[in-house]
Amino acid sequence: MFGNKSLQQHVDEFLEKVNERELKIQSKIEELESQRESLMAKVKEQTSAMIELEIAGDDRDRGAEKILKSNREMQLQIDEIKYRIQEYQAQFEKTQQYEKSLDKVKAAVNQAKKALSEKITMFKKQEEELEQQMEELKQKREQVILDWRVAHHSDIEGGLINLAPYIDRRARKISYPENKEFIRNWLDGESIEKYFRKS
Repeated sequence: MFGNKSLQQHVDEFLEKVNERELKIQSKIEELESQRESLMAKVKEQTSAMIELEIAGDDRDRGAEKILKSNREMQLQIDEIKYRIQEYQAQFEKTQQYEKSLDKVKAAVNQAKKALSEKITMFKKQEEELEQQMEELKQKREQVILDWRVAHHSDIEGGLINLAPYIDRRARKISYPENKEFIRNWLDGESIEKYFRKS
């Protein structure tokens, strides 16, 4: 944003001013061309009338001379209009009057580029922070999986095998795997007599 206006608003305003100016120029050219055509038609009409008077040879009121004088005045007006039209058309090529407006657009572009650059920098920083967080979470996840595996494969019953003879003296005679099951059953409150029926 620049001066509380977006870049597009500056561009739209500029193009609107240019369009408005060019429409005025075009309208003026059309108006002048219409005047020129009207004067040229009058000159043509009066020239025909003047020629008729000269051919008739009856020009006591000196009408041909008056027409000639009027035609010369109109021809000067036609030439003046022609030059004005050329000047108006030349206005389409001139760009100096747009310099201030273009400076505003340029300033808005620079402001928009700066804001975009700041956004890109911010998003890049966020991306890097998120990647770091993801890496930390990945490491935590890997540690949790490792801890789970260790816990899953922990042999609690195996660590209590030394207690078996104190739970029941007969436990000294059963094998290590049976001892683990013996401890497990004892912990679960199940009967342990089945381990001693074989003996």
